[in-house]
Amino acid sequence: MLSSVWGILVILWLPFDLILLTDPVNHQIAASRLLLGGVLLMIAWENHQYTTLKRAQWYMALMVGSINLFYLYTAWVLDFPTVYSGFVYGYTLLPIVHVAILTILPVTLKESLCMLAVTAITQLLVDYLAGHLLNPENIASYWLQNVLALMVVWSQLSKLHMLMRLYRQATLDPLTGVYNRRMLLQLADKYLASCAQKGQPFSVLLFDIDRFKRINDSWGHGVGDKVLKEFAHFMQQHIRKSDLFGRFGGEEFILFLPQCSSCDAERMAVRMLSRIRALEIETGIDNTTIRFTTSIGISNYANGDSLSSLIDRADRALYDCKDAGRDCTRFHPVGYTPISSERRKAIA
Repeated sequence: MLSSVWGILVILWLPFDLILLTDPVNHQIAASRLLLGGVLLMIAWENHQYTTLKRAQWYMALMVGSINLFYLYTAWVLDFPTVYSGFVYGYTLLPIVHVAILTILPVTLKESLCMLAVTAITQLLVDYLAGHLLNPENIASYWLQNVLALMVVWSQLSKLHMLMRLYRQATLDPLTGVYNRRMLLQLADKYLASCAQKGQPFSVLLFDIDRFKRINDSWGHGVGDKVLKEFAHFMQQHIRKSDLFGRFGGEEFILFLPQCSSCDAERMAVRMLSRIRALEIETGIDNTTIRFTTSIGISNYANGDSLSSLIDRADRALYDCKDAGRDCTRFHPVGYTPISSERRKAIA
């Protein structure tokens, strides 16, 4: 958005350059302004098409670098103006404008200091080439920009902190810190589409903590919450970076396994069961600990599957686990007949 607005405003200023500056300076600056506007609009378009964190960082660096190159070029074309009034004076104020505009970006301290450093070095280079690096007017300008830079850093870090808090609230489960259902399904849908397009396997493991209500009734909801948190922490330590894990609801958790076949998923589930049985949770009551088990329903992608159908089969498999006595795994292939709702109620 910043690149788009800035690029349009830069181009809209072209008539003023052509009217208020003398030949041939006006045409040179107008051409450079048109080039800058095109670069900024290109950055906006590319960033809109496809964005990752690394690409966004490079786009910001390109944006800051291009506007500072424009300032350096205009100062050189105007023969490094020393006047402090009139239309030409506006070009000497560009570094201040650049620093002020950076307040819009919510970036880290390192990124903020790097962008400010580029602007500061460019201005010092211009002043050095002009031969008035330590003029009283320049010293006053440096002081003003340092104050403005501190405000920029504070503003950027505040925005970043606020956005991170909003992101956590919108995407993470507040108790366990893993992905919530909404974010989990959104990411899993993209992973599934990618695996389906590439012909790669995709598996789903649906976990349910066995007899969780009995834990709450016997030890209290505080201990129940601790069980949920410890289980989520354990799972995060034993999955791949490419896997997606989150809380599906209540005592149910779900694990999406891209590039994982049904056989590998079943072997992984069996290993998980044995490790979960060995977990000990401190209750905080008379130095006692408790153990718990889980049931795991498994499904694997087949042609024509959607994320919803995959989760539905894993859910049916999970109810088969409960029907079999819990603390086990079950796999549901395509075409498996679902159990009746009456049977589900009886199992629950």
